[in-house]
Amino acid sequence: MAAKPAAAQEESDAWRFSGEFDLLELRAGKGDELFIWDATFSLGNDTDQVMLTTSGGGALGNQIDEVDAKLLYGRTIGAATLLVGVRRDIKPHSDWHAAFGLQGTLGTRLDWETYLFVAETGQVTGEVQAIYDLPITQVLHLEPRVKIAWSAQEHLAEATRPGLAEAETALRLRYTLNERVNTYAGVVHERLLGGTRRLGRQQGDALDSTMALIGIGFNL
Repeated sequence: MAAKPAAAQEESDAWRFSGEFDLLELRAGKGDELFIWDATFSLGNDTDQVMLTTSGGGALGNQIDEVDAKLLYGRTIGAATLLVGVRRDIKPHSDWHAAFGLQGTLGTRLDWETYLFVAETGQVTGEVQAIYDLPITQVLHLEPRVKIAWSAQEHLAEATRPGLAEAETALRLRYTLNERVNTYAGVVHERLLGGTRRLGRQQGDALDSTMALIGIGFNL
């Protein structure tokens, strides 16, 4: 393979900062109103990155119920990035996890990521997510998204049993305002799965929910 021009090499090797709030949204359904966020901040080049991700949310008008953050080192090889670092659950419990992940793209429209977490107590959990970007017009995009969480062991403190634990499917219609800001609306469906669903039924917990959503995304 021919070497890149010097200018291209310098641009590729230069470290730069980027930040993105992918989700900053309100959800409503069956009398419940929630807000959530999902943000990523990165410092690095085309090969090496240090990333901080944070997500969480809670009932609108009340205190934040869930917050977690991940500090990761990423190494990009081809179309995939290997990730290793730590995850800190701040709410509802204060726990540390070792975090291992892999993320990448298939073609130009499908983004995917998968994580494995090992808690201080030895519990192993994980999640996988896929996001598809379907252009309708130059500024209007349809975005289906699927996320599935699983657990290797039973964890009664979080009402989780081994196997697939929870799934979230969403459909968002994004409108691009400019190169940094977009707005969107859509619907999200969450449901418990497998043994976790049976445990939730025994405890009288909500087994699934469907909510309308509106939000904004932006790049820093």
